[in-house]
Amino acid sequence: MIKRKLSKTSEFKKVFSEGRRIEGKNLIIFILKNDYNFNRPGIIIKKETGKAVVRNKIKRWLREVFRLINKKLSPGYDIIMLAKNNIRESGYFEIYHDLESLLYKGKLFL
Repeated sequence: MIKRKLSKTSEFKKVFSEGRRIEGKNLIIFILKNDYNFNRPGIIIKKETGKAVVRNKIKRWLREVFRLINKKLSPGYDIIMLAKNNIRESGYFEIYHDLESLLYKGKLFL
């Protein structure tokens, strides 16, 4: 069965090496077309970003933001969201708008 999110190291490596890179204020996203009719997100937050509580909060926010924006996106992409260290100073809505503008730049909206 195919998972609806990126989880294997090989999947991440493929998107990093073959995908497009778009950089924003709080996030860097990598986009690669996949063979499925749904989008698969992947989230990476480095340890330098903060302690586990902070990293987990940011992960929850990114998952929720992706869930809301995904309805408006073209299906069939692997999308990795790499959080920059300064993301901990940002609020939920700032992260929402940052991801939305990056995906718009990547021409993923329907």
